[in-house]
Amino acid sequence: MLMIAIGLIVLVFVLIFKSLGGGPSKPPLNLNSYANSAATAQLTIDGPINADQDHQEVQITVGNAYNQFQILTGYQGTVATTKTFESNQAAYAEFLHALTIAGFTKGNTEASLSDDRGYCPTGERYIFELTQGSDTIIHFWSSSCGGGTYGGNTDTTLNLFENQIPNYYQLTNNLFAI
Repeated sequence: MLMIAIGLIVLVFVLIFKSLGGGPSKPPLNLNSYANSAATAQLTIDGPINADQDHQEVQITVGNAYNQFQILTGYQGTVATTKTFESNQAAYAEFLHALTIAGFTKGNTEASLSDDRGYCPTGERYIFELTQGSDTIIHFWSSSCGGGTYGGNTDTTLNLFENQIPNYYQLTNNLFAI
């Protein structure tokens, strides 16, 4: 009788711990599988929170046929500058693999944390996305103040995106001045 009671107690603990585990985990996203697709990776650098007339953002979009650099002004995102550069599938595949190594697919997907507005008001917010058409596959953010949902290496990821745009530092030389 004692053995049956001990067996039942062990069984109850096993069932409790198994239920806390949450079941099968979702396999990690394979960025390399998007190299042949119309999916694009995008970085948005949202500048300090300031007057609408002074607000600026930079968007870098990287795809398998082109890379695009844009400067947006105001909170409604009026396009002030656009530069588009040819690319190719091999370059995009290399870029996606480097993003994988940098941890681009890692982050907190909790919906309550996805809104970056208001964070780091005197610094920059970095929004990392992978989209295909109107579908957002990945959406994480971090900031120059720390925090956010992004679990990858922010500095490496920023450098990877910036390096896809020829003369990036000349194009952004006068941005985010307070």
